[in-house]
Amino acid sequence: MIRVLLKARYIAFAAVALLLGLLIVFGHRVTYEQSIDSFFADDDPAMLAYQKAARTFGDDNFVFLVYDDPELLTPAGMDRVSELAAAVDATKIPGVLRVESLDAMPQLWMIDDILLTLDRLPVFARNLALDRAKKGLKNVDLKANALTVAGAVRSADRAGLEALRVRLTEHPLFRGTLIDGLGTTTAVVVRLRKTSDHDVVDTVAALRSAADRFGSKHHFKRPAVVGPPVLLADGFRSIEVDGRRLAVVGMLLIGFVTLSAVRSIWWALVPITSGWFVWLATEEVLSYFHIKLALSGGPLVAQIIVLTMPAASHLAIHFRDARRHEADPWVAARLALSAVWIPIFWCAVTGAIGYGALITSDVVPIRQFGAILGTCTLLAALLVMILSPIAMLPPIPLEIPVRYGSSSWVSGAMTRLTERVYRHPGAIVIVVFVIVLPLAAGMTRLRYESNYINLFRPDTRVVRDYHAVEARLGGIGLVELIVPVGKTIGRESLEQLKALERAIAAIRVGRAEDAANVISLATVLDPDGRLSALPLEVADRTLATKLDLIASSPQAELLKGFWNQETGQARLMVRLKEQQPAPQKAALFHAAVDRARGPFGPDVSLTGLSYLMTKTTESIIVTQWDTFFWSVLGILLMLTIALRGPVLAVLAMMPTLLAVAFVLGLMGWLGIKLDMATALVASVALGLSVDDTFHCLLQFRKERLSNPFEASLFDSYAVTGPGVLLSSLAVAVGFAALWLSEFAPFATFGTMVGIATAGSTLGNLVLLPACLTLGERLRSRLRPKKESVQSSV
Repeated sequence: MIRVLLKARYIAFAAVALLLGLLIVFGHRVTYEQSIDSFFADDDPAMLAYQKAARTFGDDNFVFLVYDDPELLTPAGMDRVSELAAAVDATKIPGVLRVESLDAMPQLWMIDDILLTLDRLPVFARNLALDRAKKGLKNVDLKANALTVAGAVRSADRAGLEALRVRLTEHPLFRGTLIDGLGTTTAVVVRLRKTSDHDVVDTVAALRSAADRFGSKHHFKRPAVVGPPVLLADGFRSIEVDGRRLAVVGMLLIGFVTLSAVRSIWWALVPITSGWFVWLATEEVLSYFHIKLALSGGPLVAQIIVLTMPAASHLAIHFRDARRHEADPWVAARLALSAVWIPIFWCAVTGAIGYGALITSDVVPIRQFGAILGTCTLLAALLVMILSPIAMLPPIPLEIPVRYGSSSWVSGAMTRLTERVYRHPGAIVIVVFVIVLPLAAGMTRLRYESNYINLFRPDTRVVRDYHAVEARLGGIGLVELIVPVGKTIGRESLEQLKALERAIAAIRVGRAEDAANVISLATVLDPDGRLSALPLEVADRTLATKLDLIASSPQAELLKGFWNQETGQARLMVRLKEQQPAPQKAALFHAAVDRARGPFGPDVSLTGLSYLMTKTTESIIVTQWDTFFWSVLGILLMLTIALRGPVLAVLAMMPTLLAVAFVLGLMGWLGIKLDMATALVASVALGLSVDDTFHCLLQFRKERLSNPFEASLFDSYAVTGPGVLLSSLAVAVGFAALWLSEFAPFATFGTMVGIATAGSTLGNLVLLPACLTLGERLRSRLRPKKESVQSSV
């Protein structure tokens, strides 16, 4: 096989280069799934509950366009609100379903006044008036009608405006949603279509563009654009941009590191070409089967490039070392390939199993991440083996070759390091454990991040917008509580809903200002409690009349968002601050459901985008330890088979496990929370670090077959040590490309994997030989005792 690879090197390189060129020019690019659905399996109970609520009440894809206007409650201020609402309606932006704005909202308190007045009329006159009212409401102009907020502002004097301001800023349906407590900040609420019906990234970009033009025209501070769809859109936009940019940066950095270390353009091209080809081929396959990438797509690109480095690094170092002892490059190439192909094979299979263990996760992006990375690990190793002969025996020499008979200063440095380790193995083991174990204890302090705002860098627009809006309007996070109320609404139903509103609003799991704000059908129909205060028969009749009038008006969709008559279910909208800690959110969710089940029974459910986003992170954290366990078990099994015994296999796992524990503990002590990306640090670091361990121990076993222990240890690390250094440096530098990401989890992920890689490198070069030395000395001490016992017998 090695002879075939060497002889067919030109054909192999030309074929890969041709296919790479075709993929670059004609290949299909993978698309990204922009829906929250991509985080969950189709049969996930949380997703099923969300989809059912969406079918019953409509999606909760709300975006808030918020701006400050000191003259909001003036005719000119109403004109500006109307202008922004018109600029973002469905005729201008296809992804928009409906727009609600302050100017077009009815004065709900005046409607109650009219209803109470009509109820005093004789039945005939009341029915006639109501019939005329319903006919008039069908074609009412909400921008000019006197019953709307805009109509009231235009017709009121100074005293009337002040009274209107008080009404609006104290009304539970208006305050915190359409207007702030001072009456100078307003929000235009945009409801988007289903995510499958439009491109969320494009829609959010169009909303921002319209809002920015509006703010610039009127010399206002740039309007804030917030809401769960904005968080998702910005996350996926960052992923798509990062994927391409990080691939380029990663390839350049890895190429530079390889070129600096081995001084060969050909060897720099091997990992770049292999990684690029594997990624583009992966994209082509995903595109062919119509598979969209989920949130895992960002680090995948850079990581696939990095996957090629361990094999390429060790092949390059082995070949250069062989060239120092062999004048004939053909002989050196055969020796290098013969020495390294077995470790590369075991590394590829073990890495694929380690990453493949992620498919046991319940979270779809994690399963996708593991499946793609496991497959690409095998392909990357195979491609590096196929391409490496061209770097060993190139058609054109583009390198500074090593001199025959020379020595490597890196190998000399490794020999000196191994000598020190050999002399003081016990002290080294003690020092390592003294340093690592206290830091690893920080794992008990790990917390998960459910605040999606913190997933973005502090200087990004979405973060600044959220802070500004939540300081003025309160929480923008939205969850939905679905309760059964029946197919008719009367005073008793409203009283139950109001009581539940008060009970949820009274929940205190953190600071008072983080408590939930709740609105329901009771808020829409009877915010002041005036109708509920009527006698039962009158109250029920008045409520039925009001429901009939609203159903005939342009605000009918508002009613449908809170009550579905066909199913007999009502929806309570629970507003909360997205910036709350995860345990506080979870406690709030559980407490809200408990409060609802008292009056409404067990058929109560909680859903909503904010809830699902929190649930996603919780699921990742819950399953990370399961996936890590299966990764460890799979890798340990492969190590046992490859090293022909469990002792060396367990020993091989120690440097990597300590490095992972070190990183996770460091995250705990530094307060770095686990999120959708950093939760993968353990599994990814495990898969990357064990490669170097394989190379070290397999080379040691090979040397040990014909040499004493000391010589075997020194000779094996003189060969594999430089490869470990180059591989680890390239991996760390490759992941450093993630620091450029706007998505904070990817930047942190790159940093933590880099630290874990550095830690496992020290473990492989220092701790592992120390443990081997201690094991050999222990066997040497036990051997004479065993021999003396046998001789006495």
